Amino acid sequence: MNSEIEKKTKILLVDDDRLILGTLASGLRAQGYEVFEAASGNEAITQAKTVKPDLALVDVRLPDLSGPEIAERLGQEDGIPVLFLSAYDDREAVEKAAAAGGLGYLVKPFAINHLLPSLEIGLERARELRTLKEREARLQKALVRNREINAAVGVLMERYRMPYREAYESLRSQARTQRCKVTTLAAQVIEFSDFVNSLVRDYWPKSRSG
Repeated sequence: MNSEIEKKTKILLVDDDRLILGTLASGLRAQGYEVFEAASGNEAITQAKTVKPDLALVDVRLPDLSGPEIAERLGQEDGIPVLFLSAYDDREAVEKAAAAGGLGYLVKPFAINHLLPSLEIGLERARELRTLKEREARLQKALVRNREINAAVGVLMERYRMPYREAYESLRSQARTQRCKVTTLAAQVIEFSDFVNSLVRDYWPKSRSG
């Protein structure tokens, strides 16, 4: 194992059993992980916003929130993946954990060396998911950017009877002149076009009736 990487890895450990919490935390710290402890669901959610862990190890049954509820909130609000821990090896708990998007499910009690392989697999899966989300975010940003530019180019093509290439190059050239991003100028073109269209809509019926 690469201890330099592990020391940078943050684990949020959530369990209402203080003995288990302390034992697991000590064992994981001995392996080089940076561990944060929470004895309840609400405490876990609060800590997650502050420490931004790479992975959360969450007991399925807690006094305030269930493990699956915590997993859903951590995933939706902070994008934190969860590996479940439980002393109850029952189908219902496994199904709820899977439905909540858990990366895995471990039944207590277990030795720390039995946890490590699942933890490493969970962390690797979490890294893969983060990479996919970042890639999707970049793609979405590119799509929005292209939509704005295409819409602005369309305005220029319609208003000035310009071919696509000429309208695009005109937009890009003007952006360079103004020393701004093409998307910024495109947004201005769209906003101005919408403003002009609203004026025409408001004025045209009045002029016709007059």
